[in-house]
Amino acid sequence: MDRRAPDSVGMRADSKIEIIKCRDMLRSLVLYLMCLSALTVMGQTKLTSEQEKQVLAKMEQSSNALHSLQCDFVQSKRMKILSKEMQSKGILYFKKPDKIRWQYTTPYDYTFVMNGDKVQIKSAKSTKNIDIQGNKIFRQITTIILNTVTGGGIKNSADFDVTLFRQGDAYFAKMLPKKKEVKQVYAAIEVYFNPALTMVERIKMIEKSGEYTVVKLLSPKMNTTINESIFKVN
Repeated sequence: MDRRAPDSVGMRADSKIEIIKCRDMLRSLVLYLMCLSALTVMGQTKLTSEQEKQVLAKMEQSSNALHSLQCDFVQSKRMKILSKEMQSKGILYFKKPDKIRWQYTTPYDYTFVMNGDKVQIKSAKSTKNIDIQGNKIFRQITTIILNTVTGGGIKNSADFDVTLFRQGDAYFAKMLPKKKEVKQVYAAIEVYFNPALTMVERIKMIEKSGEYTVVKLLSPKMNTTINESIFKVN
């Protein structure tokens, strides 16, 4: 994506394209948190205060025990103008405290890497580096990503109002954004945990238009050795 336009208008257009692609990928990561309503609906039961305490304690315990994660993912995006879902696949790597690699492998190559305060977005044609300390929205989004990859700290998020529900034998979190910057990126996110509350299984990200993206995390490998080069930001 090396679009070096000869004038400032071209450069601004190129920057907009990069931001849109990055935004869509960040919606697939992370996070995991929010919904259009905090009411109980069919098949979903809002947790009582005591149940919520127990579930949050288990989530925190699992989060503290998770030091690294490697898994496959399948992402499906539903758009009103298309009759079929768009599907992509890839690999997710995570290592505490603040390293993530979200790599699309099918149908295109596109990679998001976060290592501390540095973010790198890489495609087959270009590489873009971002210092999140100098970018308010990126700083907020990466904080959400780190909190939601493990499920820890969900209820303590300063960016969302969170409600926990039970659906069958599993649990999920619904969150509404509080801050204007976050609302510009997310309309709603639902984060689904496995019954044992050891990790996130599925994320649904809802846009204001009603279009949405679902990401399923598959074949997780927890607390295995991940080479540091995976998270290298040049």
